[in-house]
Amino acid sequence: MKLITPLGASLRASLSAYMRAERIARFGRHGLLALGCVLVLSLFGSSFWQAGTSLQALGDLQRHAERTGRVDSLMIQLVEAENGVRGYLLTRNRAYLEPYLNSLATVTYTLDDIHLDLGKGPENEQILAQLTGLITLRMRILSDEVERGQLIDRSASADGRRYMDEIRKTLGEIKRRTRVQGQQSFEASIAHVDRTRWVVATLAGGALALLVVLFLVLRAQVRLREQITRLLAQENVRLERQVRARTAELSDLASYLTNTREAEKARLARELHDELGALLTAVRMDVAWIARKLDPAVLAPHRERFDRLLRTLDSGIALKRRIIDDLRPPLLQELGLVAALRTLGEEFAKNTGIQVALDLPDGDLILPPETSLALFRIAQEALTNVRRHAQASHVDLSLRVGPERLQLAVADDGAGFDADSAHGRHGLAGMRHRVQMFAGDFAIDSRPGEGTQIRASLPYEGVVQPEPATDAAQ
Repeated sequence: MKLITPLGASLRASLSAYMRAERIARFGRHGLLALGCVLVLSLFGSSFWQAGTSLQALGDLQRHAERTGRVDSLMIQLVEAENGVRGYLLTRNRAYLEPYLNSLATVTYTLDDIHLDLGKGPENEQILAQLTGLITLRMRILSDEVERGQLIDRSASADGRRYMDEIRKTLGEIKRRTRVQGQQSFEASIAHVDRTRWVVATLAGGALALLVVLFLVLRAQVRLREQITRLLAQENVRLERQVRARTAELSDLASYLTNTREAEKARLARELHDELGALLTAVRMDVAWIARKLDPAVLAPHRERFDRLLRTLDSGIALKRRIIDDLRPPLLQELGLVAALRTLGEEFAKNTGIQVALDLPDGDLILPPETSLALFRIAQEALTNVRRHAQASHVDLSLRVGPERLQLAVADDGAGFDADSAHGRHGLAGMRHRVQMFAGDFAIDSRPGEGTQIRASLPYEGVVQPEPATDAAQ
């Protein structure tokens, strides 16, 4: 038998070249990956920095807009308060005083917000004090007019207009300063974003160049791997063919050995039946004839020995029959598989005292002799294992006919064993091989302390199950 050949020369050369290229590229690849990590981290940091700066710039713009809005809101509150007082003085309707009354509380809060917006500093403190004083004077004039219920003299009205003009100028100066601060902050943010953009562009270009280099390196490795994959696939196909061929040869050899063993058993059974059986039968007949011909008085002293000799001959004949039945089951050839399995189970229960439950078809099955013999031997070997090792009290023996398969099952409630470590047992190996000869399925389900179940499933074609005799008679 030929052995499976090793790897091809082309595959070995490709693997050697790949290993050399892998060793050479390993250090460079690690360096490129390290550089790539640095670039990616830098790009990420720059992007995060740019995003933070942009968000900060947007926040500054929003804050400057809010500051401007508060300045405009203060002016609107003062104007509405002034208009409300005039409307009240003209109509005596106190509903017009609502803006004035609201401004008494909101003006103070708005001034506090503007103070916080301007921040500390001599100029800011001065302009804020000036604004507060002007607003106080203007609100005092409005309060006096509300209390009197009429406009004060013309000089007071002129002072009120002058105060409002000064308030407008002061608020305009505050808005100008706020716009200047916002513009400076915006320009600084724009400059920062522009610098960051160039940094990000530089890092992105470096990362792109690194990706190109990595792509070229990986493409070379992928091409080499694809070549090795193709060679491995070809080698796998070749090895699979060799394995299938060797498996077929081993299966044929095992089948030949099995068939030879069965043929040798049949020959031994014929020899025992024809030669030894005839010899034992002739000896028993001669002994019985001698016992009948001797005078009773002469036979009496030797009667016990003659009887023991006859019993020994009967035991030898029975032993011969049992050996012949084991070598070549006569019921299998004469009555078929179902009857042979039924007899096998009944004899097993009788000889061992173990309860056997049979689940067999009512009628016999017309099967090829090889299939019937294989199923019978599997059941025989399974029951032998139960008798020797299982220590069981109950056995189930079943044969089920499916649409396209026959399934034989033998289950016991004995000690069980580890099915994964039982591959070296010759009895189980023989059963498995008998099933494989017919392209069937063989399964063992067993655990220590949980019993054992053996299932053998064989395919078949055109199995005919004869009708029962009663149906035929009808």
